[in-house]
Amino acid sequence: METVSRRQGGDWLVSVSGRITIDSSPDLRMLLLQHLESAGCERLTVDLYEVLYVDTSGLAVLLEVLKAARARKKTLSLSGLRDRPRYLLEATRILHLFHEVARDVTQ
Repeated sequence: METVSRRQGGDWLVSVSGRITIDSSPDLRMLLLQHLESAGCERLTVDLYEVLYVDTSGLAVLLEVLKAARARKKTLSLSGLRDRPRYLLEATRILHLFHEVARDVTQ
């Protein structure tokens, strides 16, 4: 798994690529929570367009970051969901919990 972070004002965009598994999810968790906890962050968007696979530990990270965002009255959005990651979020019936935004093709 690889990540690229970009800040625009009070918004953070984290683009993720590869596979989110039990081996990589702790690093993703730490990165997303760091951005969310930064003073200038109002909205955090996670772009999953280049993610090929997500296991249940990846889902747990997304849910934990969503809970942290709500506790801080900040917004967590997902973008670029497709194929298997979208299917997993739909099959587990948790996709509706997340705010989904259109992917910015200039990313």
